[in-house]
Amino acid sequence: MKTGFFVILLPWRKVLASAALAAACLLLLWPAARFSAVPGIPSWWTAPVVAVDPGHGGYDPGVSAPGGTPAEKDITLQIGKRLARALERRGFRAILTRTDDRDYALPGQRGREAKRQDLDARIALAEAHAAAAFVSIHCNSSPAASRGGAETFYNPSSAESVRLAARIQDRLRRIPGMSPREAHDGSQYYLLQRLRMPAVIVEAGYLKIPADRQKLLDPGYQQEVADAVAEGIAEFFREDSGRLNAPDLHQLWALPGGSFRIFSTPSSSPLRALM
Repeated sequence: MKTGFFVILLPWRKVLASAALAAACLLLLWPAARFSAVPGIPSWWTAPVVAVDPGHGGYDPGVSAPGGTPAEKDITLQIGKRLARALERRGFRAILTRTDDRDYALPGQRGREAKRQDLDARIALAEAHAAAAFVSIHCNSSPAASRGGAETFYNPSSAESVRLAARIQDRLRRIPGMSPREAHDGSQYYLLQRLRMPAVIVEAGYLKIPADRQKLLDPGYQQEVADAVAEGIAEFFREDSGRLNAPDLHQLWALPGGSFRIFSTPSSSPLRALM
């Protein structure tokens, strides 16, 4: 009787094991299944991870409007959350470097070293998630600016970053009433120097120009910026999907910076903390 009992159970164990293996495979394939619904993206394309970085936070308010409010850190967080949702609606996997008012500097640390510590933590977070692209959201503050508008900055050492910035800037220019600005060389920025994946900084507008400040506080404009950036990112990856095949993609996304240009910066290069 005991022998018969075990003979009867054995097939069920195999069935359960097979079911567990099938479930695991479905979980692994789930991101690709989500992304395959996006127009222009082939079914074998695995959903890339995009790191969305709301600039500043915590002790660092960024630039502030006259009177101290609003602070840049609050606006960038609002736009950053909208961008993450816009990317997810387009089938991407989005991670936010912060979801509340925080920084990553050591307790009591301030100045350049605090900024470096904060940015290094954001870079490490993106790399830990094998992000395929990095977008940092900021507000501009140049006192010499006579007109507003959104601008995208890139590191010219990375051809992929240049291309990503161009796609995003093209979409930003299509926002009704947007000043027709161009993408710019941002090689002076520490963040863009250190990131290994395609990376850009998007300045959503000029906080100290009254007309732009009014826009930056408007949820409708924030959504327009988020959608424009998301569309630029989607176009960037659609171009890649037509240029690469499935085996290439396995290598491209399996390792941080895999097939993208990886560049290094000498320790003597100037460091410019983000304003």
